[in-house]
Amino acid sequence: MQLYTAALSPYSAKVRAALYEKSLAFEAIELPWKPAGFLSKPPAMLAINPRGQVPVLVDGELGLYDSTVILEYLEDRHPRPPLAPREAAARAVCRQLEDLGDELTSGASGALIDELWRKPAGEPRDATRIEQAHDGMQRAYARLESQLAAGEWLCGAFSVADIACYIPVSFAGFVGHGPSEAHPHVQAWFARAGERPSIARVRQEMLDAVKALAG
Repeated sequence: MQLYTAALSPYSAKVRAALYEKSLAFEAIELPWKPAGFLSKPPAMLAINPRGQVPVLVDGELGLYDSTVILEYLEDRHPRPPLAPREAAARAVCRQLEDLGDELTSGASGALIDELWRKPAGEPRDATRIEQAHDGMQRAYARLESQLAAGEWLCGAFSVADIACYIPVSFAGFVGHGPSEAHPHVQAWFARAGERPSIARVRQEMLDAVKALAG
């Protein structure tokens, strides 16, 4: 398998974490990136994904894009170890929680990263946008807190929902808007998830990319 990816792409990080969890070998094709965007995009990737976004997975003759579609394919193609419940209703709930992670990535967490990290030093920050994004994260933490009251993981066992939600929560925390003591279950879950080798590996890849940009 090949994966067109970018270390700081949260959607790519989801797929890399799943591949690591399932111990699947793949060739990572890293796209050059700066905070302003991608510096170039391989024609082979664009031929598969007309949106020009990562991640893109190539498995033999099959080319897939959209992180959720890729995660579902990996679960169908390589069901062990499982990253989603088997029972239909539980699986549907898990998909909704995975979608919450994507919603935060494109919404509140993404806005915080845009305002507090991606903007060059000295450029004005949008205080209203930051406040709204903070409130959005707080609502998400409340939802996750309720979900985690029943157990250690969002869907009973570690799943794509935990992966998808961990990424934007980590991004929010990176810029000072992580879960607080008001959400102890979320704090414990975040620490627990961060100890998994797959998540720790993805987090280190991201930190190394941040350091490379700073250098």
